[in-house]
Amino acid sequence: MALLRDFVELITVPPGDLVYHLVTLFAIQLVLGMAFGHWNRHRRDPGATRLLVTGIAFACARGLLMLIAVLDRVGVLSPNVILPPLERFLDFAMLLLAAWAFLPILTRDTRAGVALLLLLLLVAVGVYAAFAALWPQAEAQGVAYNGHWQEMVWELATISVLVLALVAGVIWRDGDWGMAVCLFVLWLVGHGLQVAVPFSDSHTAGWVRLANLAALPLVAGLVYRHVLSASPAPRGETDLSLIDTLDAIRGIETVSDTETALKSVVSPIARTLGADVIAIGVPSPGPAKAIRIVALHPPTGAVHGHQEPTLLVSRHPLLGTALQNGHLQHARAPHKDPSIAALYHRLGFERPGPLLIQPLVDRGTLVGVGLAGNPISQEPWTAHDEQVFQALGGSIVVSLADAARRRIADRSSELRKALGETRRLAQRVAELETELERQHQRAEELATRLRLREQEVAAQSQSVAEAGIWQQEIHDLVAARAALEGDLAEWKERAEQIASSRDVLQAELAKARAELQEALDQASSALAARSADESLGGILMADGQGRVILASQGAQLLVGQSHSALLGMPLQDVFDEPALTQAMDRLLHDETRLGEVVTEPFEMNGRMMRAELARLPDDADSSGPLAAVFYLEEGATVQSQIAVSLIHELSTPMNSISGYIDLLLVESVGILGETQRQFLQRVRANIERMEGLLNDLVKVTAIDAGQVPLVPEPVDLINVIEDAIMSLSARFSERELAVQMDMPSQLPHVQADRDGLYQIVLRLLSNACQCSEPGTQVLISARLEETDDQVEELPDYLFVSVADTGGGIAPEDQRRVFQRLYRADNPLVSGLGDTGVGLSIAKSLVEAHGGRIWVESDMGVGSTFSFILPLSSGGDGGRLSEAVGGAGR
Repeated sequence: MALLRDFVELITVPPGDLVYHLVTLFAIQLVLGMAFGHWNRHRRDPGATRLLVTGIAFACARGLLMLIAVLDRVGVLSPNVILPPLERFLDFAMLLLAAWAFLPILTRDTRAGVALLLLLLLVAVGVYAAFAALWPQAEAQGVAYNGHWQEMVWELATISVLVLALVAGVIWRDGDWGMAVCLFVLWLVGHGLQVAVPFSDSHTAGWVRLANLAALPLVAGLVYRHVLSASPAPRGETDLSLIDTLDAIRGIETVSDTETALKSVVSPIARTLGADVIAIGVPSPGPAKAIRIVALHPPTGAVHGHQEPTLLVSRHPLLGTALQNGHLQHARAPHKDPSIAALYHRLGFERPGPLLIQPLVDRGTLVGVGLAGNPISQEPWTAHDEQVFQALGGSIVVSLADAARRRIADRSSELRKALGETRRLAQRVAELETELERQHQRAEELATRLRLREQEVAAQSQSVAEAGIWQQEIHDLVAARAALEGDLAEWKERAEQIASSRDVLQAELAKARAELQEALDQASSALAARSADESLGGILMADGQGRVILASQGAQLLVGQSHSALLGMPLQDVFDEPALTQAMDRLLHDETRLGEVVTEPFEMNGRMMRAELARLPDDADSSGPLAAVFYLEEGATVQSQIAVSLIHELSTPMNSISGYIDLLLVESVGILGETQRQFLQRVRANIERMEGLLNDLVKVTAIDAGQVPLVPEPVDLINVIEDAIMSLSARFSERELAVQMDMPSQLPHVQADRDGLYQIVLRLLSNACQCSEPGTQVLISARLEETDDQVEELPDYLFVSVADTGGGIAPEDQRRVFQRLYRADNPLVSGLGDTGVGLSIAKSLVEAHGGRIWVESDMGVGSTFSFILPLSSGGDGGRLSEAVGGAGR
């Protein structure tokens, strides 16, 4: 280590520093000379340009440092003020240029490498300008540059670049990556020692100078390796190389695989011509005329990807011309012809260059095509090159023809052997056919004898068998006659019983119909009387600005003001209810669709009331007056109680009718005919349908009265959907409908009442089954909808939809889909399979679970009913029950 320190001190102080500059300058002159010669031969090669720029920059930097050393020796200037920051800057710039010239990752992408180099050099120039302006003040105070903060900045930046260069050189390696890594390691060791053990009393980076003495000869070696790898063989060596190439071409005759032989000769041809690219192709079979490249030097990405490039003759005019006239073609201006660039690109080269195309023709037959190009060196082809290429092409044609004749001769010999073997096999087949014919005749003789023997045996046993058969048939006929006589007597007895019981059944059915009619009349009378006693309501009309223009007598009684006092009053001031006021504001500002009804409950004078608000259209179908209808909330409860009573009154006669029908169907009172049985089965089906409707009415009234308890629990929605589909499987089969499920294999459990959720899905599927066209399918979908992270208060929810193939629902009827459509003053909605009760129940149950249900429909296509349920209800069963009551009201 002491010896190294002494050597470092020798090259950092005069006159040793001048010797250091001279030695390094000689090494850089070698680099510059080789780079200039290489660039002079390959001026269009980007690699040659990089080496030349690097050599010039190295020479200028070293010349500048040597000039400062000479001026110091003659006493013109003091280098301590200029040299320290300048030498660090020049060392950093030389390092950047070396990385730009020798790292494969920067040489592959020329533009990116140049941009990165210029950016780093500009940053280094700016830093040097700032440091050069600050250093004279520190130097005047006697501060040494080694150990100074400026020197630490330069060294840390240099070490960082060297580490990145080492990593890039190891990852992206080429043929000379080992020498490049050694170069950067030498510089890294020198700068590392400069940081670890600097000469604290000096301005010069001694360890860096020592590293430069070892690294610059290595740079010259790298340049020499690049020049050798890129330079073609001299023209004087063409004759020797041509002899070797001809020997390689003659070897094609001895190889059975022609394509493998062609791949072995492209490299010698490239060396002989000094070409960057040599390719040999053969005609490709098919309707489109094309050339398949079977041999390529050097291999490109297309060949490495296990693909053989194919050149369509129609896309490359120069190739088509060569194949048409059978003579060599020369691309005079490849950069101006897009088809030449496309041909090079198909072979895997980015830039076009001079190109020779030589068709390989044997006695007027095209056997292949040879291509020679210089996309890298861009050197033009001479007449001598064309003659050599034509001679090589002729040798290839001769070798291919000799190889083909040899293969034909070999195949002829094999064919003669095969013909001899075929004759022997044909003779053997003829012998076998003769033997088979003899065996066939023998088999026919034996079969004829067997048939004669069987006929003799059958004739002997036929008489005995016929006698036994006739005796058995007579016995069977006697037994059948006796059985028919017994059945006739039994049927006569049953006919008498049916005749006697028919009158009794008709009387009982008439009595049941009378009882049913009487119950209906009584319930209707009670409902009408009770509704007339307890119904109270009113109507208010307001203009477009929300001022009252009409007030009915019922509205005056409910509000407690006269007609004159109400006229002109803002509709929002009539009721002091925030929810009702907000609903009126939305309607007045057109935030709802025209004709849409908004229902809001409110309290007035200690009574629960309900308001129905809507904007009426004017003559131009735009928003007109605002209508408000008010009525007491208690009326709905009274009607629900009357409806429950009416349903129970109807259940008694229906049960009686159902019992009598069951007795008839089991033939307890007599035998039924097939037509009678069918009529009774239809009656029973209608009775069951009426029972289902009555049960729906009971559930509706229970929901309206808030009497449906819902017990929330974790429920698997997929199991509920499957149970509902199984319950309706018979109805789907009857209507020839298929059910398609579009949902994941698992969904998170939802906190809900299982029976209530089952009722929702069952009624939506039942509606789709009733209105869908036979032979189609019903689609039920379910998925998890996760809310955005920005919406913290909104929980995740499950989305469920049921799509049918009915006729669709008109837009003006979609708002009435979930209403109670069984009332006489509200007809059924076209496009629904449900009477309206089931969908009303589904809506109430969905809203009770904190969800929402809606319908989307296209006329002539079908309707899709969808609902969403939050994953967590946030409440217990009691609150869910209250929610059901609120939804019903």
